[in-house]
Amino acid sequence: MSNRNIYRENQKNRLKRQIVGEAAQNAPEYDYGSRFPARKVLPAAAIVLFLLFAVGWFYLTNRHYESLDVLWENQISAESGQTDTFRGYERFAKGIIRYSKDGAAYIDHDGKTVWERSYQMQNPIVSVSGDYAAIADRGAQSIYIFSDSANTGVAATVLPVTRITVSEGGIVYATLRDEEADYITAFRQDGSGIDLSIKSIITGDGYPLDIDISPDGTELITSYVAIENGQAVPKVIFRNFGEVGKADARRVVGGFTAEFAGHIVGRVHFSSNEYSQAFYDGGIAFFSTKVLTSPELLKNEVFEETINSIAYSDKYVAVVLNTNEGELPYRLLVYKADGTKLSDTAFSFPYTELAIDGNEILLYNDQACRVYTPQGNERIAADFPVQVSIMAKEGLPGEYLLCGSGRLMKVRKQ
Repeated sequence: MSNRNIYRENQKNRLKRQIVGEAAQNAPEYDYGSRFPARKVLPAAAIVLFLLFAVGWFYLTNRHYESLDVLWENQISAESGQTDTFRGYERFAKGIIRYSKDGAAYIDHDGKTVWERSYQMQNPIVSVSGDYAAIADRGAQSIYIFSDSANTGVAATVLPVTRITVSEGGIVYATLRDEEADYITAFRQDGSGIDLSIKSIITGDGYPLDIDISPDGTELITSYVAIENGQAVPKVIFRNFGEVGKADARRVVGGFTAEFAGHIVGRVHFSSNEYSQAFYDGGIAFFSTKVLTSPELLKNEVFEETINSIAYSDKYVAVVLNTNEGELPYRLLVYKADGTKLSDTAFSFPYTELAIDGNEILLYNDQACRVYTPQGNERIAADFPVQVSIMAKEGLPGEYLLCGSGRLMKVRKQ
């Protein structure tokens, strides 16, 4: 081969190497070890995990349970020196208050007695809100105020107590009575009096049937029955003890009468600072106090059937109606605090107690229970291991405190 041909061949080889090198340098990277790019695999895996979680959650929240497993059990007895057996129980803080004519005790969710207090009462009445409780002797002149850790004070009233209500901050409002009138007054957590006294007579506002205070302690709702022109007239009156209420000497910011004509409003309740209800023999009125100077009636739910039981919490209101119809003589209705209806469920269980605890509706007697969701799904239908006076939701989901027969126990659905 001539030198000229050798030169031309070398030039061709050099050009080829240059072209191949540039192509290799600019070629896109590709993972030949994976059939699909990672950006497609990761979203698919996330979707699968979400679906598995959703299926698991649906199963757990809709599974039906028919038995209760005892986790632990404690014997409980009256404080030494007490002769009266405990006659009442109330759900309180992280446990239960048991009370009688001789004293009261708070037992937490671990079965430990946090505090005990002796007293002498003929007719104890209890009000509970958050971590505060008040116990008064109806017809007498003493009110005991408790936190979740101690007896914070004792209020002495100048007139006999007829009813009490306590706020989440421990402020106690009480109605007192003499021969001529009724009075609403208030006390601090330590039992000291607040400079407040609202008088009512039967021909004025009327006789107070029930009262309740908002969680922040500034708003009061009162149910009255008055006599006007010889007729009984129901009234629901709102008062505000904050700045906005100072415009009226009696602190009144709103009232409702016509909505309850011909009925008696036996119970009133504040679910929150913004929503409240009035329960009467024929229905439920739902109110809003978002505008502090002008309470608003949101909904008046009227029932044709007889109201058998009511229960309420900070989120929900539950009502059992007696329909007297065949195999399902009861209806359980559940509402949000603003009156939004969530469920209407027919049932036949012969309950004696109705309660709302967290996101569960508890129906029970001393032998068995039924537990529903606010949407009307029955979650538990089980017998109790002992005779029970009170059932309370506690601890992890599906765990409950049962108190009765001198015993406190924690059980779990299974």
